[in-house]
Amino acid sequence: MPLIKSLLFFCALFMLAGTAQAAKSRDLLEQFLNATNTLQADFRQRLLDPGGVLMQESAGQFNLKRPGKFRWDYKQPYAQQIVSNGEKIWIYDSELEQVSVKPYSDVLSGAPVILLDQRRDLDQEFEVEDKGQVDDQYWVSLTPRKDDNEFKNIRVGMDDKQLRTIILVDAFEQTTIIEFDHLKMNPSLADDEFEFSAPPGTDVVGDY
Repeated sequence: MPLIKSLLFFCALFMLAGTAQAAKSRDLLEQFLNATNTLQADFRQRLLDPGGVLMQESAGQFNLKRPGKFRWDYKQPYAQQIVSNGEKIWIYDSELEQVSVKPYSDVLSGAPVILLDQRRDLDQEFEVEDKGQVDDQYWVSLTPRKDDNEFKNIRVGMDDKQLRTIILVDAFEQTTIIEFDHLKMNPSLADDEFEFSAPPGTDVVGDY
């Protein structure tokens, strides 16, 4: 699953403007993270090989309720789900008719979704580099401090107030691009939206 395995920089004349943009990039990200309790958005996800060739494309809806609860509902090209209630994570593949169940703590260690899911100091988890404004987005580069992290780099793109893009580069130089649309901050989301019931006949792997 791309999410589990598988969250974006000439001269002296522009140095002050570039510095101001860089400061704004980090400020926007931190303000967004601090203000978010729940989140809902449509997403488009693309997986590129090291040469930039498209390998996989998918789309669906993302819901988040801090702390610990989230779900990714993949609707294209076929139904897949990643659901967490804060204790367990279910990874469901409709084509395989299989659901894998894992403890929340095991899966989330080092996973990019922890950036949204948990309230943590960015500098504690990442080396943070402001990249300023590019293509109408303010970018922040996050390099994980832990060597065992599955991703080498995470780039986050913001507009003036909301999350727009997360770009992840893994250890094999593959790039995952997740673009968000129709994003709603702090909608009302019930806890039972973050539970999973396996369809009849589903093969269960793990402690359901």
